[in-house]
Amino acid sequence: MLKLIPLAALGLGLAACVPTQHPAYLVAAADPAVGTRPPAYSSVTAGVRAYDVVDPLDWRELNRRVAPGADPERGDSDDAARRGR
Repeated sequence: MLKLIPLAALGLGLAACVPTQHPAYLVAAADPAVGTRPPAYSSVTAGVRAYDVVDPLDWRELNRRVAPGADPERGDSDDAARRGR
């Protein structure tokens, strides 16, 4: 019985610290005055590219196309290394 009284006092003391109203950020989501976008149809395959099978290409030429600042007209290719200089 004597152990129950301090435990009850502790419980009442902690209950006094609980806020009586809910925080505003918890109930703001349920506010009907907040505007939302109407739902719109969006295709599942929107923006998908087709990757078809292509013929093999020269990998050196492909590297030249994607290289930053590449100028295919300059002629500074790696073909000289392939030919043995």
